[in-house]
Amino acid sequence: MQEFNWNKLSFSDQEKTERFIATQIGKDLDMPAAEFIAGYTQMFGLQPGEIICQQGDDSSYLCIISRGRANIIKTDSEGNEKIVGSIGPGQPLGELSLFDTEPRSASAVASTPVEMFVLEQFSFELLCENNTRVWAKLIKPLVKSMAKRFRQTSGLLAEYLKY
Repeated sequence: MQEFNWNKLSFSDQEKTERFIATQIGKDLDMPAAEFIAGYTQMFGLQPGEIICQQGDDSSYLCIISRGRANIIKTDSEGNEKIVGSIGPGQPLGELSLFDTEPRSASAVASTPVEMFVLEQFSFELLCENNTRVWAKLIKPLVKSMAKRFRQTSGLLAEYLKY
C-alpha cells in the first residue's frame, strides 16, 4: 500500500457512501454498489498548494474530488509549468494510472481546500476479484471520463495544428 502524506479523513460508512454517490463516478450506482466501492477507498483532505500527483511519477491511484478544486498542470519541453485544466467536486483524476503502467502524464495540485476519495491500484484489483459485477459498474464512468478528456484534448490539438 502506498503511503500518503495527506490528512486522512474519517467519515461514517453511510456518510462516505453518500459522498461517493454525489460524484460523477458514483451517481448512477445503487446504494449497495456505491457502499461496496466506497469501502475500498480512503478519504483525505488537502490544503491549497498540496500536490495530489506529480507528472512523471509511477504512482497508481485514482482520486475523486468530493469537495474543492485542483489544477491540472503539465510541464512543457522547456520546463515551464502550464495549467491545462481544473477539476472540481465529483470529478475523477488519475484514472489512467489504474489502466496502464506509464508515468503520470500531468501533475495535480489542490487550488482550494480539497476532500477526495483515493482508490489505490491494489484496492482496484481487489475490488475486481471480490465483485466483478460492481467493479464493472465502476469502470464504465471511468472510461467515459477518459474518453471525454481525450475528445477535448484532440479538439484543442486540432486547433493548433497547421498544415
